[in-house]
Amino acid sequence: FIQCTCRILLGSLLLSMGLWILLSENRIFIPSPPYISISLFSYFLIISGSVTMSLGFLGCLGSLKTVKCLLATYFILLTVLLAAQIVGGVLFYTQKTEVTQEHTLLLIKSFGRNDSSLQSFENTLEYIQQEAKCCGWHGTEDWEDSIPCSCYNIGNATVNATYEIQDPNKCNTCFSDEIHSNHTCGVYKQGCSENIKEWLDENLLIILVVILAISVVEVSKLSL
Repeated sequence: FIQCTCRILLGSLLLSMGLWILLSENRIFIPSPPYISISLFSYFLIISGSVTMSLGFLGCLGSLKTVKCLLATYFILLTVLLAAQIVGGVLFYTQKTEVTQEHTLLLIKSFGRNDSSLQSFENTLEYIQQEAKCCGWHGTEDWEDSIPCSCYNIGNATVNATYEIQDPNKCNTCFSDEIHSNHTCGVYKQGCSENIKEWLDENLLIILVVILAISVVEVSKLSL
């Protein structure tokens, strides 16, 4: 019963955090680069919290009423959740590059359609391009003729060779409030794939450790 109560409290905490992040997304300041969309993270917390609360409530109800059917359902769902976490972790590890590449290219094709569901992802992609000084997944060719402002940079082209010189008029549309008469406009030629892969490799261990820790806790509960 105590374990079920703790699960309900944990689920409530995750759900509350997810809702707070989702509703306060525009007012939250994150010092580290938000390579993972804030909305995606909040949805993950909301779903995890809801499932955790439901399982905890089901387990408590079955324990109090001594209903074997509810207890059996509780353990079955807990087993399914455990299996889903393990499979999800393995798939994420083995397919992380392919999934990220496919998602990024799909986002580039739908960029600028004023789709509210993609807004946070677009903001994340533009942040990556601006901060990492890259453009697209493979390079500027991913954007074809509609290169976004985050790919452009106003700098001295003779000093920084990472830019490919473009028509300055294109830059002026992005930086109309900034006048640099002695500088030229350039667009980053390097794609963002290596930056994203590097971030995934650095943080994948943390993600897998969290999944493993949760799985160990759930296995211990199944054995009790």
